[in-house]
Amino acid sequence: MDKKVQERRRQVNRERGGRRAGLIFIVVLVVVAVVAFVWLRSSSVFAVEAVTASATQHITEEQIAEAAAGARGQSLLKVSTGDIENALSDLPYARTVHVYREFPHGLDVEIDEYEPAAAVRAGNGKAWLVADDGRVLEKATQQALSSLPLIVGADGLQMQPGGSIPAALLAAMPVVTLLGTPEVSGSLPGLDHISVSTGGQVVVHLEGGTELRLGEPVDLKQKMMDAAEIIQKNLRDGKTLEYVDASAGRPLAVKAK
Repeated sequence: MDKKVQERRRQVNRERGGRRAGLIFIVVLVVVAVVAFVWLRSSSVFAVEAVTASATQHITEEQIAEAAAGARGQSLLKVSTGDIENALSDLPYARTVHVYREFPHGLDVEIDEYEPAAAVRAGNGKAWLVADDGRVLEKATQQALSSLPLIVGADGLQMQPGGSIPAALLAAMPVVTLLGTPEVSGSLPGLDHISVSTGGQVVVHLEGGTELRLGEPVDLKQKMMDAAEIIQKNLRDGKTLEYVDASAGRPLAVKAK
């Protein structure tokens, strides 16, 4: 047989042998990795010993510890961070929750909290703090009522912590935001409260008794700026208005007291 052919066959056989050895090595490596993972997952090498959390104002350390209690002593490789996130997300003030594994023995909890944007009073007189997206946070204290815009809903309104206010009230939340801007708040008398009918008609009740009737919560900024201009003009003239009706757009309807 030609020497070149023999040499070529030997080279092919060596390459095949090398590939088989490499494949066997990879298989062995995978098996070792799987066995090691299973062992570590069931061992105490990475057992959870500490749970740290970002600073929170409304969610307590006890609530965080309770949500993560089942993870203590478990391996970090076995702990379900999703279960802890879900438990904490059920708390009314939790906007977003992320739980991270901190090897070798820790869990790190990061919570972004809601802040009260307004108080909503139901027909039964009870008032609740709500966030900017309508999430119900907790019952409102007298101090909170004196410092936050008050929205008054229709009779029969039911709310509970962690729930959401009805769609009609939620659609009125941009009014609260606009009333907090300098260009609007600086042009209007102080706010007494905001009322929302069952059908979603919004009325801003100003200090002094003037009503700013916005109707459906659309084109709110334009309506409020137009109304503010009229109110300011009448105040300069020493006149008091019963209402400014912007519900139908321009021209605005005005009634003096």
